Amino acid sequence: MSSTKVQAAAIHVGDVMTSDLVTVQENDKVSTTVRRLLKRSVGSVLVMHGQDHLVGIITKGDVLREVVMRHLDPDVIKAKEIMSEPVITIDENSTLEEASKLMISKKVSKLAVLDDGIPKGIITSTDIIRVEPLQVNYLEELVRARFVPRDLRQ
Repeated sequence: MSSTKVQAAAIHVGDVMTSDLVTVQENDKVSTTVRRLLKRSVGSVLVMHGQDHLVGIITKGDVLREVVMRHLDPDVIKAKEIMSEPVITIDENSTLEEASKLMISKKVSKLAVLDDGIPKGIITSTDIIRVEPLQVNYLEELVRARFVPRDLRQ
């Protein structure tokens, strides 16, 4: 096995994830969600039911698509009405390669990180590229699948 493969396998999601979670409760208003996104300068929030039960994720794109473009009132709409579910998750002991492959197969760029079923962090494609540039090949496939029109893909 090459040293590159050994090195990549040694890096785990838990070593790279952002552990300072930004969350909202499922019945919180979207306006609360937006304030948290802006205050913490993040691209997504995890939606919780109670303290430890993850039920969804909301990205800036979700807010734009589901609230702004539909001219809905963010002080009326609840987080659970616009969240993406189910949340694609990964165990904190998984490798970055496993995380990259999961992102590609599910066509997502963020994974909630769990430890014994409890949310402990979030990992994004940007996090992986910053730490393990060799994963760029996997993630290029994700970008192509999500953003390049089918007729322009090679």
